[in-house]
Amino acid sequence: MTACLAVGADAAVLAHRPARVDIAMPSTSSAAAGETWLILGTDSRTTVPGEQSRYGTAQEVEGSRADVIALVRPSDSGVTIINLPRDLTINSRGMELDRLATTYVPGPQNTVNALCTGLGVPTTHLITIDMAQFADIIDSLGGIDVDVPEPVRDAYTGLNITSAGPHRLTGIDALALVRSRHPEILNNGTWVSMSEADGARRRSESTATVMRAALSAISQRSSNPLELHRLAHTIAGNITLDSDTGLSDLAALGRSASKSEKTGSTTLVDLPTGPRDDSIIVSPSQESRDLLARHGYTPKSCHPTGS
Repeated sequence: MTACLAVGADAAVLAHRPARVDIAMPSTSSAAAGETWLILGTDSRTTVPGEQSRYGTAQEVEGSRADVIALVRPSDSGVTIINLPRDLTINSRGMELDRLATTYVPGPQNTVNALCTGLGVPTTHLITIDMAQFADIIDSLGGIDVDVPEPVRDAYTGLNITSAGPHRLTGIDALALVRSRHPEILNNGTWVSMSEADGARRRSESTATVMRAALSAISQRSSNPLELHRLAHTIAGNITLDSDTGLSDLAALGRSASKSEKTGSTTLVDLPTGPRDDSIIVSPSQESRDLLARHGYTPKSCHPTGS
């Protein structure tokens, strides 16, 4: 009896650890859409890991944008993660163009609506994570193991990896890697700046690398009940969920992700886009529309609530 009460109390504490935000989820007329978790990594300077000078203050960099936008789709065959470029520019409200990154400035409801009207994506669950929370989660895993193709640095994010090959990254270093948009690579002893377009592509690749490494680390630790308990509390305390997503939903996603990693059925996809130049704008291509359609995301099939 005492053990049951303890378990119940622990579950109650765990359920109340995530912050909550009210979101009106869209509806869809597509039978193939299934369940879609929208994961947003934000760049608010209100709370940051490490020294504030590394990121700028909230007065210097006002507001909050979506730095990482990923669609997570669990299914019986595995988990698919579609990484959307933050610079992807879509018609989100009538003929108004918005970059996915800045759709978050008015708040997450606006991003949910923009993905619905612009790409036909009907969000069913929302998770947002700020920079400090991201670093805390990575550190709770003991860091993550990534393979770096060449030495790379970025003065804007504090990234400084001086050798190629496998590296164990702390939360701050993993954050610097996924935020890097102005990387320099070491080529024949000389640091060479990548172009804006190549830097954006590298950032997308780095995001996928970090995601896979984090999923692998979570899967490894979930086999130990004590580690799983500690990790569940850490993750739950470092995320914001929509108000209608419960602990059971989050647990089901965790089980799907862990099983998918163990069976090698996790698929990470970078959404293909049209040609990039040195501007920050990139448009959906026919290839990207075809990929989204294969997952049940089609134009005019998604309807924001109240529209």
